[in-house]
Amino acid sequence: MQWEEVRKIYPDQYVKLQILASHTERNIKYVDEVALIRAIQDPKEATKELLQSKDGVIVSHTANEELNVEIRAFRRPRAARMTRTLTDKQKKQMTSVIFKDEGVLSQLQQAQKDRRDGISTYSDSEEEFAQLLNNIQNE
Repeated sequence: MQWEEVRKIYPDQYVKLQILASHTERNIKYVDEVALIRAIQDPKEATKELLQSKDGVIVSHTANEELNVEIRAFRRPRAARMTRTLTDKQKKQMTSVIFKDEGVLSQLQQAQKDRRDGISTYSDSEEEFAQLLNNIQNE
């Protein structure tokens, strides 16, 4: 069914449609053919249906002369796009701040005690663990 047909049969109301055929130009999807799912009288219900629609299902008002959909690219939040590498100076500053935190120090002291008691390990390398503790004491 063409959009013009839907507009004639269901004037001045919302309709829920399945897109059967369309073409895209730039960032606009122009709908060529649709199948009517149902007419919707209540604007609030039409909004709810629109927000829940997916997989080629749309809601539109027949007052619209053309039936097209703007295509928007999904953009990740800014924090997710940031992938910069820290300089050695920044790493040292962060390490210094972390190892001044009482909670971190407490966990490391417990890890040191557990290590001596043979309960758990920080890593498979005794040297690596000793170096970590040495670095903390020198901070």
